[in-house]
Amino acid sequence: MNIEKLNKYIELYKKQFIGTAYNESEDINERKRRIDFYQSFTKEKLTNISYEDFTSFIGTLWASSMYGNKKYLVDRIIAANKNDLKLLAKKISHFIYGKEPLDERWDSFRKEVSMFGSSYLSEMLSYYYPEEYAIANSQVVKALDILEVPNMTRIREQMTGKKYLMICEHVKAIAEVMKENGLTVENLLSVDYLLWDIVKSKEVLTEEAARKELDKPTSKSIHSEIIDMIVDIGTCLGFEAEKEIKVATGAVVDAIWKVRIGNMGMIMYVFEVQSHGSIDSLILNLQKASNNKAVQRLIAVSDSKQLIKIKEEADSLKNFDLVLWDFDDVRSVHESLSSAFESINKLGLVPPDFK
Repeated sequence: MNIEKLNKYIELYKKQFIGTAYNESEDINERKRRIDFYQSFTKEKLTNISYEDFTSFIGTLWASSMYGNKKYLVDRIIAANKNDLKLLAKKISHFIYGKEPLDERWDSFRKEVSMFGSSYLSEMLSYYYPEEYAIANSQVVKALDILEVPNMTRIREQMTGKKYLMICEHVKAIAEVMKENGLTVENLLSVDYLLWDIVKSKEVLTEEAARKELDKPTSKSIHSEIIDMIVDIGTCLGFEAEKEIKVATGAVVDAIWKVRIGNMGMIMYVFEVQSHGSIDSLILNLQKASNNKAVQRLIAVSDSKQLIKIKEEADSLKNFDLVLWDFDDVRSVHESLSSAFESINKLGLVPPDFK
């Protein structure tokens, strides 16, 4: 980690509050309210959680902020986990309260439970054990990358339990530097505010624009991460968005967006994500999907290098119109929508009874 750069950003962080109406106690109280709320879900209460309490449990997470309709999100999570809330709650309880090493519980949970990425898991842990575990979402990883912590690109794409614990150690080190600079650091949630500020900094944006990320690795884990993002984006745009759906004979696609046009019928957009495997198989699957008359667009999603190869293959085929979407663009859109909907949802435009 570049400590000199960290000190620079800490000074920028401190200066922005001088002469403003910023009240640090408000942020501290917000963190305390969240910690108290989640710690009120004891092992027994969490294991036997009701649908209503589960909606509050999931909906209060910052990771859920892009969803104005929390019940829709919760219904999706339950459906993705065999429509068994009791079993899902038991697994969440074991993840939080289990006695096995955290890295083992993390990896086991990721394999067994759908729709819980590192943002959700790390945030839950940060409220139950705020002195020990840190939030590890994409913004945090990006901030650590800016601070020149090595291997952040690879960690972002495959967040194992061991890699998560490594991030926690880096966040603890940042907490100590913050204390040396006179900042109030009650727990690792305090560091999260600084890391988000680093990412938002105009100076950082300029710095990132000048930097080139070469030869990004891809992995199987990025496949499900990108699919979930595509579903989130579609949902925010007002589509019915689903993943792993059969749309035609022999064609089960990674994700779809669909919408009904009055009484005229359904239109659909189909997405296939390529992080590994055969490009020929991807194209064949999309060709089969195009046999469904409702399908309006076929979208291949991958990294920049793979997209070049996919385009070359697609261009050689007649009557095959394919749209390409880069992984980085998907992440950027997802982050922007998350931020926008978090701000909009704070306005309370939709009464709770309608959500």
